[in-house]
Amino acid sequence: MWMLPKSTSCRGTWLLVVVIPAVFFFRAPSALGEYAGPDTCAACHSDIYENWEPSRHAKAYSNEFFQKAWQDNQQNPECLKCHTTGYTPEANHFQFEGVTCESCHGVLNEGHPDTAEMPVPISSEMCVTCHQKTYDEWKISKHSEKNIRCFDCHQVHAQGLRAGGGDVLCGSCHQNRINDFAHSTHHLEGLKCETCHMPVYATARSMIEGTGAAGHTLYVGAETCSRCHEDMVHKSAKLPELREKVTRINQQMVAAGIDDIFALKEKVDDLEWQLLRAKQGVWVVAVLFVILGLSLGWLIGWYIYVRKRH
Repeated sequence: MWMLPKSTSCRGTWLLVVVIPAVFFFRAPSALGEYAGPDTCAACHSDIYENWEPSRHAKAYSNEFFQKAWQDNQQNPECLKCHTTGYTPEANHFQFEGVTCESCHGVLNEGHPDTAEMPVPISSEMCVTCHQKTYDEWKISKHSEKNIRCFDCHQVHAQGLRAGGGDVLCGSCHQNRINDFAHSTHHLEGLKCETCHMPVYATARSMIEGTGAAGHTLYVGAETCSRCHEDMVHKSAKLPELREKVTRINQQMVAAGIDDIFALKEKVDDLEWQLLRAKQGVWVVAVLFVILGLSLGWLIGWYIYVRKRH
């Protein structure tokens, strides 16, 4: 057993030589030194690492769109909570760029893999920390009601869509939807499920990848239809108001002794038709005069020719 020296000077020397170095050597892992990093995980999980490495999660920090947005936002440190691993606000320091294994699975357990596993709950709540907007949209969707989670459509590590995405992915659950009239007619025009159910609006194209620019409520409302059918959705909704205005103007004209607006329009059309006929008549007269002039000129010329011959 270690005994503390009785001498005060020796005691101080002992603290400097033995105790303090021991404290630094055997200290508990700090917030800045407890992350192992994705390369450590790759030693055993090489296949998962290969799927993750080119993913959006892996490039969440280095992505050029994020870097530009971050610079435009004066390098707001709040952004690093989701775009890095092991970020410590107090020190404004992070351990690794991007969303690595330990961002979701937690800091590497010292007993892993021998005595401890590092699973994550198969729940959409795992994604809410960084994807709040998308999670809120999903929460009010039919997918949420049916307990269709993020993982059911999205690959966990590669972040791509399962089954190649698109209509094939939607069709794995909604096999008969393509047969009804609304879906089949849109399908013939080249539209996909996500065109209407998960639209990406123009303002979202400048958003950073991975933030959930595509809608996840799956709801198709008038604002969705108006992107292609503006005349049918917006302008048709104004027809009752326009009819009311026409009726009101018509009543005011009748009260002022003016003809009905539609009768007045008929008179205007009739006058325009008569004017057109008059213009056409002028052209006819002009052509007749030209023909008559040419004929008279020919007859006079022929008469002079005959006189000279005699």
